[in-house]
Amino acid sequence: FAGNDSEGLRYGAIGTPEKHYYSWKEDIDDNSLLPLDKYLLKLCNKERILEIIQDFVVFDGGKKKLPRYHQYFGIKKAQEHVRRREGGIIWHTQGSGKSIVMVILAQWILKTLPSARVVIITDRTELDKQIERVFNDSGETVKRTQNGEELMEQLSQPMPRLICSLIH
Repeated sequence: FAGNDSEGLRYGAIGTPEKHYYSWKEDIDDNSLLPLDKYLLKLCNKERILEIIQDFVVFDGGKKKLPRYHQYFGIKKAQEHVRRREGGIIWHTQGSGKSIVMVILAQWILKTLPSARVVIITDRTELDKQIERVFNDSGETVKRTQNGEELMEQLSQPMPRLICSLIH
């Protein structure tokens, strides 16, 4: 952690260069607290910090990565939808960390719901390959199907639990 009262709180995993630290942002109505104190209280809350350690740390090719605040809150909302068995969308822009969000959410789903399966459908070959790489680099085995027929075949079987495929 690094921070001060004018800039708030920045954080990173052990070994992360300071230039790659993330800012934590969260609406806090308590104006009696200084910015650093506000975010330390939120990020270092016992339940939250343990949850981040348990469910939000990803090893991407051996590098430990933590979620940015928007990834954390997006995943939390997605978890609520999964618990209610509802669908939803997390809209991402380029470079916003969508692959890491997918890995963290998929790992949580597979751990939390033993009979669940996760299917990731993409519309671009390079994104499909990127997702496969990120999942593999994080230690998750993902089955990448080559066509609709293979996807249907995989879906008719109980395994694998994690599949990615292109849609054309």
